[in-house]
Amino acid sequence: MARQPGLFSSSWLCDEHGEIVPVGPAKAPTPDLIHRLAPDCLVPVWVPKPMPDNWLLTGLQWAGDDAGGTVACVVAVSGPHPMPEVGDEDPTADLMFVAEQPGIGLGAHLAGLHGVDPGPILAEKVRHDPAEIKLEAEGHEIPLWSVPVEGGMAYVGEAAGVWLWLLAWPAPAAVVLLTRFSLVDMRDRGEEVDLPCGALTPRLR
Repeated sequence: MARQPGLFSSSWLCDEHGEIVPVGPAKAPTPDLIHRLAPDCLVPVWVPKPMPDNWLLTGLQWAGDDAGGTVACVVAVSGPHPMPEVGDEDPTADLMFVAEQPGIGLGAHLAGLHGVDPGPILAEKVRHDPAEIKLEAEGHEIPLWSVPVEGGMAYVGEAAGVWLWLLAWPAPAAVVLLTRFSLVDMRDRGEEVDLPCGALTPRLR
């Protein structure tokens, strides 16, 4: 259970995890909401450019407070399953891009993993394995390593000095779609990025 700052502590507190950063409710994105959020973020607000055909922005969520600022941000996009199988009941695919400072844990939470940072997992993979995919973010090639997720796949690396998570459901969605776009940081891009928006994805509800 989370408790707000009070007389005896200036931080949010959790009975299980101690000091935590509060996470607000997920919201259906709109261009106005993104443009209002981005300038005050301490981490990138990653948006695909160009957006794959028939894909929409379908979720926005962030962690932080007035005292410490916005230290994690999730942008979700959804669209047609790139590799549908005969009989699929839900031909939709979802991707989430999470930027977060170390120690926040929002990416790990969305991936269904225990712990806060991917550091221990990533250190072992970097030591022994080459990057499994590479993603362009603001003109830089970002190596990413995989972390298994129930029903999907997570890839994690470092971009702009903070963690970058790419979460994909179903698992093939990420690999197919990575060839179609790069990521841009809405803190720097302003009005130049097209932001087609849809309803909130169930994965963030």
